[in-house]
Amino acid sequence: MKWTLPSLVLLTLCYTITVAQQWQGQIGINLAALPGRSFELATAWSPNLNRWAFTFNAGYTYQNHANRIPSGYVCDCGFSALNTSGAFVKVGGRVDAIRSIKPQARIGLPIGIILIGSQYQQEGTIRSIAGGQDRYSTQSAQGFILSGGLTAALNIRLAARWNVDLGIQKFIGFKKRDDYLLFANYMTYQPGIGLTNWKNFRPGLQGIVTVNYRLNGL
Repeated sequence: MKWTLPSLVLLTLCYTITVAQQWQGQIGINLAALPGRSFELATAWSPNLNRWAFTFNAGYTYQNHANRIPSGYVCDCGFSALNTSGAFVKVGGRVDAIRSIKPQARIGLPIGIILIGSQYQQEGTIRSIAGGQDRYSTQSAQGFILSGGLTAALNIRLAARWNVDLGIQKFIGFKKRDDYLLFANYMTYQPGIGLTNWKNFRPGLQGIVTVNYRLNGL
């Protein structure tokens, strides 16, 4: 199935309406995704958000150019241009290690596990040197991968309905992509996952700086 941003937003809204009538909910935007030309909508739902929650995030990456050759690797090639686009969803749960004991603590420590679905479209112009001259060729790849992830963040309560998450997400690969561009350990951006390679799934890190609005009272 090819995900698009409108369909992901619609799915998120339907999910919000269904569960918000009975559970506490919050919705936010991950500001850390914006420099990567990505928009990520983050939601959390639970009868008691202070202790634990189910999480559902959705977003889209538009023409991200990030790429990097691994440290210590020598190659007379690289990308003169690279665009990565695609939609992503993240479904999982989290437990607050601090507020499970002290529910009214101003600072919490939510730790979570998620399932990541990432759809990607990559187009790159590869520059190589042959006979002392630059040679250019094009490569493209598209598809969908399913993977896991771990999250950890400090949750700081700013007001009764406003809070912010400051943390990190670590990608856990289930299956290696075999349609990587250039070579397996050349790092490119994967929507919803971050800069990574497909030889050892590293680094696969993404920042979390999410400003949240709580839909229901404490």
